[in-house]
Amino acid sequence: MKKITDFTHLGLSRFIRRKKIAALFSLLSIILFVPMSQASELGVGFIKGDESKTQGFSLSFANEITRGSQFFWEISYNKLNDVKVDWNDRSLYFTVDTIEAMVSYRQRIKSYNAFTKNLTFEYQAGVSVALTENKFYWPELDETKFFSETSDANALLGFAIHYRLGKSAAMKLGIKHIPSFSGFGSNSTVHLGFIYKFGTKYRY
Repeated sequence: MKKITDFTHLGLSRFIRRKKIAALFSLLSIILFVPMSQASELGVGFIKGDESKTQGFSLSFANEITRGSQFFWEISYNKLNDVKVDWNDRSLYFTVDTIEAMVSYRQRIKSYNAFTKNLTFEYQAGVSVALTENKFYWPELDETKFFSETSDANALLGFAIHYRLGKSAAMKLGIKHIPSFSGFGSNSTVHLGFIYKFGTKYRY
């Protein structure tokens, strides 16, 4: 029985690993096939959750919906470690991998002030899709509790501030909120990262 259990666990681990690899290849494919005539962006960032231990990173790709538009779409891979959930008087911690797909509107601040003229506000909405299955087995109760399953989809809202560092680079500080994050309840994260823009004459 133990061999069967180990084999099942190994098969599930390989399946989840393939899901992550497929998601990363999908992100790479989008980057390669998007027309370079539009304002494409690559981003990398650090994520901090609302719990002290929760942190991770993100890789993102964004593009104008139409050339010269203030509306953008974005897809990102996110890895968040030590996501906390309380269950049966016990605190449990999980690693959560997601793919996020968002649309956003960017409002560039018009000002003569040297600082504020480099700011852009971004209003975001989208969906977060889980790539990992997170569960806990309670042997005393012979019960398995699922906190997330692969392909779980949850709505998200976000707000970010871009600060232009040069013609093609910017720093990005934002917050994202998922009102119902599968079995984890509501979830809020702070994001700090850098963006590089390429493929167009239009710059920050």
